[in-house]
This record gives sequence, C-alpha cells and structure tokens, in this order.
Amino acid sequence: MAGVRLYLEYVRENASQENGKALARLWSLFDSHVDSLMNQNFNVDQIENTCSNVLPSPWDDISACHLRAIVYRDRGDYALSFQAQKELVQIFQRAMGNLMRWCLPILYTINNDLRAIATEADILDGATGEESNQRKKLEEAANVISRSFSHCVTDRNPLSISKKYGTYRMSGILFRTYFQLKQQNLCKNILRAVRAADLPSMEDFPKCDRVTYRYYLGRLHFLQEEYGKAEHELDLAFRECSNSSPKNKMLILQTLLPIRLMRGVMPSQQLLQRYPQISETYLPIVKAIKTGNIRAFMTRLQGAEHVLFRQGTYLAVEKAQNIAMRQLFRRVYLHMDQNPRIPISVFQTALNASGMEVDLAETEWMLANMIFKGYMKAYLSHEKMFAVLSKANPFPKVSTIPLQTLIQ
Repeated sequence: MAGVRLYLEYVRENASQENGKALARLWSLFDSHVDSLMNQNFNVDQIENTCSNVLPSPWDDISACHLRAIVYRDRGDYALSFQAQKELVQIFQRAMGNLMRWCLPILYTINNDLRAIATEADILDGATGEESNQRKKLEEAANVISRSFSHCVTDRNPLSISKKYGTYRMSGILFRTYFQLKQQNLCKNILRAVRAADLPSMEDFPKCDRVTYRYYLGRLHFLQEEYGKAEHELDLAFRECSNSSPKNKMLILQTLLPIRLMRGVMPSQQLLQRYPQISETYLPIVKAIKTGNIRAFMTRLQGAEHVLFRQGTYLAVEKAQNIAMRQLFRRVYLHMDQNPRIPISVFQTALNASGMEVDLAETEWMLANMIFKGYMKAYLSHEKMFAVLSKANPFPKVSTIPLQTLIQ
C-alpha cells in the first residue's frame, strides 16, 4: 500500500495548492499513474480507511471512488467501474459550491471519463444497438453530466473566479453524449441555457472550447436543414481549429463540404491533398460535378454511400447532382456556340449520353426545374420544344443563388 499512500500524498498536496490540472490527472482513468497503482495489488476493501486516514473530506471520498473505479476497470468489470466513477462525479458536484474556477480541469476530466466508461460498460453488456434505450449506462451518464453543466452555467461567483468559464467545455461533452445516444433533440436544452446565461464574451473562452461548441452547433443546424447557419458555424470552427489537430478539422469538413457542394463551391486541390480520407470520398464526386458527368456522379455517390450515410451527409451530397446537371446544360450551351435558342431534344441527347435515360417530357421538366431554382436564366417554349436562354449570363454562379432555393 506504500504506492497508494504516496499517491494520496500527491492528491493532498495538490488539493491544498488548488492545482486543478494536477488533480485532474490524478483522478483520470486514463493517466499513466493508473498502471503504477495497479502494480500495487492493493485491497479494495481497505481503500476507504486508507483514504480517510490521509485526506480530508471530500478528497478522501473522491480518491476512494477513483481507486475503486480503476481497480474494477482493470478487472474488466466496467459496470462497477461506471458506478464508482458516477459516485465520484456526484461527490465532486456536491463539493462544487465551495470551489472556484481552479476546479474546472477536474470537472472536465471526471465527466469525460464518466462518458467513456459508460460507453465501455454498455458495449460489454451487449448494448450496441441503435436505440438509445439500449444504452442504459450512457443515459445515466448524460443525466449526471448535465448537472455538471448546470453547475457551470448557473455559477454566481465573480467572473474572475467563476465556473461559468467551464460552460462551453461542458456543453461540448454533453453534446457528444447526446449525439452518441442519438438524442440530439436534448441539445436544445443546452442551447437554451447558454443563451439565457449571462456569460463572458465567447472570445474570452479557450479556442478549443469555442471550436467544439461551434462544431456541434453547426451539426445541429445541419440536421434541421438550416444550411446557411450550419455553414457559418462550421466555417468558423474550421478556421479556428488548430492545424495541429487534423482529425478534428477532418470531422468539421465531413459536414461542411456537403453544404459547400450544394452551393456549387468546390474544395480546392490543396485542401483535399491535406486530408486523404476526405479526398478519397469527395475527389471523384467533385470531378464528376465539374465536368457535368451525371453517370460518374451517381456511380461515385453510390461508391461512397456507406461512408456518407455513416456521417449523415448522403442526402446533402445527393442534392449536388443539380450542380452536375447545371454544368452539363452549360456545356450544351457552349457546344451550340452560345446560341440562346436550343431544341430541348439536344438537352435530352446530352442527358442520355450522361447516363440518364429520359424522354422529351422528362427533359422539359428537368429544364423547368433548373430554371425555377435559378441555375439557368431561360424560358421554355412548349409548343416549339425550344429552350430560350438569356443573352446575359444564362448560367449564373451557383454561389449567388440563395441556399434555401437550391435545396427545395
């Protein structure tokens, strides 16, 4: 037990110094100290007495919970480890009224660990289905984490020592938990609380917290088909996200790129080269859109179907077919020497050559749809079966067309 006592002395020393970062590491399930403690082969039944002999309250109970959690996890008993971690977080929550801003690193770590161990426990129990009611431990964790978020957003201490500075980090942990549970509707409660709170300026929060918050806010707007708002938040998140975090930047691009494609804004070659996984999915699709090759677009879309469905972006990328069709019709216009009067049958021939077997009536409907959405400036003569294109800019830039018009 000598190693355990030395560990507890470290806890007492850092608690007396209000060193939140050090305590966060000492109470983390995934810190390097865990392996050292596991080599001690200490008795779980003696943990409470040992902790209470070395530490004052509440650090004794918190440390005892942590030691039980790592022992149970090491044994593969994730359910008991989860219960110990849950008790740890709840004890810390009860103590938060007497703690100031220095405690926030601890709050982040223990809540994120609670989410992680809950996920492990559910997987071990076989709760790997899509329905959230099969993820009992994660649902329990979400309820506990939400109370940690409330402790931050409702803190009344002066701003210099306020726990309100933990609001965006805790909202990110809670967002992630709700997304795992597929209960994104509960995110509205977070947004409502954040908007109602008298928080410092967002620029006063750490950049990583801002990026995470904006990423999930953008994802929520995307799910609600508020694509303009989604693009705004995701673009800010991508710009602020550090280049030293390529994985995070790639996650942002997974939702941002489909929105951009709908607007006819293609990713640059340099951007795709920096993110090979993104390039593997999108480069063939982008090439098909640029050339107006509808057959290639549908083939590439089908090839990326499993990836896009997993990311929840398939339907958004599918809408970019209109951009490919616009490019095809523009190529017809250029091939006809920019003649403003073009027989509808010429467009039909181009569509058939591009892999769409359509008759003249269907071609006319497609042209009418493109005109209605603003991809083309023209009118149709049904009697003579001609499309009469505007002499001035018959194919406006897609980026100038309102986004909500494009997705109708």
